[in-house]
Amino acid sequence: MSHRVMVIGLDSADAGLVDRWCDEGHLPVLRSLRAQGLSGRIGTTADVVHVSGWPSFYTGTTPDKHGLYHAYVMRPGVQTPERPRPEESPEPFFWRLLSDAGKRSVVVDAFMNCPLEDFHGTQVLEYGTWTWFSQPGTRPAALQREILDRFGRYPAEDHSKVLGTPEPAGFRDRLVRGARTKAEVVRWLMQREPWDFFLVVFGESHPAGHYFWHLHDPSHPAHPAGGAGAVGGALRDVYVAIDRAIGEILAGLDADTTVLVLSVDGMGPNHSGSHLLEEALKQLGLLVTADARRPAGQPGAAAGAGRADLAKRLRNLVPGPLRLAVSRYLLPHDVKQRLAMRWLTADIVWPETRAFAINNANEGYLRVNLRGREPQGVVAPGAEYEALCESLVALSRALVNPATGRPAARSVWRADAIFRGPRRDRLPDVIVNWDPAARLTTELFGPACGLVKASAPWEIVPHYTGNHEPSAFLIARGPGLPAGATLGDAHVLDLAPTLLAHFGLERTPTMDGTVLPQLLAAVRR
Repeated sequence: MSHRVMVIGLDSADAGLVDRWCDEGHLPVLRSLRAQGLSGRIGTTADVVHVSGWPSFYTGTTPDKHGLYHAYVMRPGVQTPERPRPEESPEPFFWRLLSDAGKRSVVVDAFMNCPLEDFHGTQVLEYGTWTWFSQPGTRPAALQREILDRFGRYPAEDHSKVLGTPEPAGFRDRLVRGARTKAEVVRWLMQREPWDFFLVVFGESHPAGHYFWHLHDPSHPAHPAGGAGAVGGALRDVYVAIDRAIGEILAGLDADTTVLVLSVDGMGPNHSGSHLLEEALKQLGLLVTADARRPAGQPGAAAGAGRADLAKRLRNLVPGPLRLAVSRYLLPHDVKQRLAMRWLTADIVWPETRAFAINNANEGYLRVNLRGREPQGVVAPGAEYEALCESLVALSRALVNPATGRPAARSVWRADAIFRGPRRDRLPDVIVNWDPAARLTTELFGPACGLVKASAPWEIVPHYTGNHEPSAFLIARGPGLPAGATLGDAHVLDLAPTLLAHFGLERTPTMDGTVLPQLLAAVRR
């Protein structure tokens, strides 16, 4: 029988920041773990589609197989984006495979998780995750009440309740308390529940990176002119709190437990141009909205836009502050998500639209309105579709920051060139990875679309000053693992098959990763 494994995930914790703050002594627990075991950067599917990192870790497969790549995804037969449904992924999360083999797992706040039936173990869902993909709950169900009675509600708000820029000192303090509370819940579950495998994800580093980056980075355009003052260290404060929480968890483990600490994505300054893409598509004539089709000064909608225009008019009848308050405090979480997507696309005239942007604050996601895939598709499959995709790639590669002339995109992908799995039809057709070095803020220029302007991206919902970068890492400590060693070539896709191998199980035929022998030293003792 192999010994137990504890995996501690740090959601969107940046490898560069962890390296720096370990070296400076701010993260003594992680620094000690690095000295006791293997550590290094790892490859990640977040280098193309950033939200795919955690599901790729869970399944050992790429996003065209598991289909979970963003907070809003496409579904053939549905015209607009919708919330992903992890329970519908054809690829099993590896703790499902452990359960089927008789191993007991405890899984706490795994990002983009879902409840499992007939599960051999314990699940805690959406207690302290940053973004919810299911409803808060536990397996077994009675555990939720016990957690709330003992520890109270998680002290920091989730993503859906942060609709403006949060006041930094208070938000930092709530995230710090959140990390401490998470550690208390985990320590209690470690002692209460029998387990072979334990996974907990600390979500606090995710919103801290989004909302505190400009305070941390003096070169950021939104950095306060007079300096950040007492909140200048807010981002580091949250990392320090997580480091301390990890120490509390490690104190409850025996020497035979293998520990993995990892992040599958990182953070950097927000220089995404995604907030400018929709207007660029409009100026190219590829995306048509009811406002653009309506003659000046005349009410009414263009052909095919009646329902869209009506939805927009009804929305606008409700004052903005009231809409915000109702959305934030009165509506159930799943209703808020559906309503948000309906409002975002209410103005699109689909019969005249050839391409549209999937709403995203990070990469640029372009989707062709393809006949036979989208219910109101207008672009014919085959030559017309191929030509439009190639045109979108060329247009995206030609985009620049007009202030510098520097290309806006680090890379532009035809999805069909890199993804061919069974869930490819849920992905965008063109993916634009923005280059932070281009320092996009308010303007984007393309020879075909001309100049596109907007307010600064951090003034647009969701008000991020920091954004995702594929800077992932892994630290591993355990019996038989060399102390202070550098991790060799590894990828997030390799971790699921490696963890299965630790427990004597074979990787599934669909897994894209391979077993990492350097992490299996303890098994071979």
